[in-house]
Formats: sequence, C-alpha cells, structure tokens
Amino acid sequence: MNIIDVGLEFNSNMTLRNVNSIKRIILHHSGVTVLQSVETIHNYHKNTNGWAGIGYHFYIRKDGSIYKGRPLECLGAHASGSNSDSIGVCCEGNFEVEQMPEAQKNSLIELINYLIDNYSIEKIQGHKDVNSTSCPGSNFPLEEMKHLLNSKDEQPSNEETNKNIYNDGLVNCIYDIQEWLNRHYSTGLALDNIYGTETKKALIKGLQTELNVQFNKGLSVDGIFGTNTYNACINVRIRAQGNITMLIQMCLFIKGYNVSMDKKFGQDTIAKVKQFQNDNGLSVDGIVGKNTFNALFN
Repeated sequence: MNIIDVGLEFNSNMTLRNVNSIKRIILHHSGVTVLQSVETIHNYHKNTNGWAGIGYHFYIRKDGSIYKGRPLECLGAHASGSNSDSIGVCCEGNFEVEQMPEAQKNSLIELINYLIDNYSIEKIQGHKDVNSTSCPGSNFPLEEMKHLLNSKDEQPSNEETNKNIYNDGLVNCIYDIQEWLNRHYSTGLALDNIYGTETKKALIKGLQTELNVQFNKGLSVDGIFGTNTYNACINVRIRAQGNITMLIQMCLFIKGYNVSMDKKFGQDTIAKVKQFQNDNGLSVDGIVGKNTFNALFN
C-alpha cells in the first residue's frame, strides 16, 4: 500500500497522544462532488477553520490514491467528542448523491485492513454514528467497511475459535462438497459425487444464506443467481475466512481449479481466482466481486 506524504505543514496547536490509545476508525466523506486535493482540505481546515491543519489522518481520492493527513500521534479534528481514541479517514466525494468508485473503495478497504493489522482497532464507525450528521452519506459502503472488523468471514481471534471453525471435515471432492452443503444448509442433496443442477442450486442457496445472515441482504434463498443476488454480492479478498470463502473455493474446484478448500482466502486461493479471472475475461485482481461471483456460480 502506498501512502503519499506531500509534506503538509501544521501549526503548533496540535495535541499529542499515545498511539496505543487508538481504538476505532471513523469514516467521512468530503461532502462535495468537486475534486479536492489533500492540500485543499488542509488549507481550508487551517486557514478558514483556524485548526492546526487537516483534521483527518488519511484522505483517499476518487482515483484510489491515499494521502497522509494529520500524524497519527496527534488528535484528529474530525468527530467532536470522539477524536481522542480514533483515526479519521476521509474519502473524496459526496456519497449522498454519488457512488464510490471501485478504485477508491479498494484503497479504503486496503487502508482499513492495514490499520486493523497495526493498531488495536475495536470499532469502525461512520461520522454519523458519533455526531448529528449525514456524513459519510447514504451511498457510502459503511456496513461493508464495518464488516472488515466484525465479519464471520474474518480471521478468528484465538486458537480455540480457529479449531471450532476449521475442524469441519476434509473437503476434497464433489461428494464432500455435497455432504458439506447438506450439513450447513440442509439442502438434501443426493451424495452421488456428480456436479449437477441440484448441487449448483445448493451452492447458490448457500451463498444467498450467508449474504442474508452476514450482511442482512434479504435475498430469497431460491438457488437462482439472478439480479438481486448479483447486486448483493460483496468483495471477498485476501484475509477473508469462513463460509463465503469456502463456497468460492468449492466453485473454483468444480470448475477445474485445484484449490485447497479450507475456508481461508490465502495465496493459493488468490492464485486460483486470478487464473479463473484470466480464463474468463474478467479483471485479474484476485478479488471476488460481483462479476467474478457471477462467473463462478453460473
């Protein structure tokens, strides 16, 4: 991940803090549709608001470039009453009226994962969760960002949880896939070791169930990968762990890609996803998004 430091100069009226006090990330949008550089935000906060400088610790532009703002060892000025233990991240744009570009969203996810890995993050919030505001906007992918910390498809927090999740029986063939689907989703498949229409529907039902349980998507669990299921699909990438990752691996295996079916979205799965994407004329990024889900489950 590349974080651009343009050498912003701050006034001296910043309050230092111990970075060990950082416990949460608070997400914002710039609130305007016009393009604004980090220098523009910095100068406005400094010269108009009378602050030390930009109130956010990071600023992500629509093209996905990430900029360093206020130093992390200094209190931010982005969420009244909630600055002492938070990192302020602002995304360029007005997400009351705009949709977030994919490049910007991917950079936001990458930054959040980096912060989770390096600081004791316990909570991800939108500005509107802590102050009376609509920020970061109704179109901001806030729930998906929160899910990076709290998802069942995330890395378990301790060894015992790992044992409970991953001691789930070996899955090495279509028979095992059918048995696993029956056990997790009561799909009633015949254990015939043949990939047919019913097994395909059962995989889709599994995906629909997980999207409902984990993301409250409200899908009909009908085994049909239609427009609603397509639109409900999330981005799944490195570090994900759990049933959605397992379903992705099963589809890869069925389509001829010899991937380990272990619920862990690691380097082996990334390599197989990229190979599948390349073979099917998709963007080769190793991320299972809507189009890759569509190709895998159809």
